[in-house]
Amino acid sequence: MILTSMGNNLIQVNSNLPATEKKALKDLLTLQAEYYKGLHVSSIKEAVLNTPNLPLSVIRKEITLAGARAILVIAINELVSFFNVGKTMNDVQVALTADLIIDRFYYLKLEEIKLCFRNAMASGKIYDRLDGNIILGWLNEYDAQRDEIVSSLSINEAHEQNNNSTGMFYGEYIKHLTENYWNPINHSYKG
Repeated sequence: MILTSMGNNLIQVNSNLPATEKKALKDLLTLQAEYYKGLHVSSIKEAVLNTPNLPLSVIRKEITLAGARAILVIAINELVSFFNVGKTMNDVQVALTADLIIDRFYYLKLEEIKLCFRNAMASGKIYDRLDGNIILGWLNEYDAQRDEIVSSLSINEAHEQNNNSTGMFYGEYIKHLTENYWNPINHSYKG
């Protein structure tokens, strides 16, 4: 068990997490803003495969809803401060958007959220307004792209396993039996 402080509260971090995730969680608890600032990924594939497996659901479970909300507020505030719009978000809207992200996108990692927000900063189209609806829309778009990439990775992995496998499917097994052990002339097994 790791005990660390978050603000004035002592938080318990479960020791059943793998070492990489425990370290990332401890770093997140210690310096939230610096942790978020230090996240760098350039692609969805990199974010999914090459970062600690700490989705929002694990962060929420390990450091409470308040901790998960706090790190998302940092992320959303960075996004809000980037855009120069007339209609921006107040603190209540930021907190509510953070809660909606935790509820709806609980499986995303912070690296993925930051990647989504950075992509929005680079090419997001907003027309004098930034609110939770726009942010959730960006996350929905990211999620659709992520689904395609993760599905493709999964299919490629399955093909790779099939190519490296010595087993066979049922249809292949029946064909093998018929070709090697069935005598079609007298309708009996060879033997």
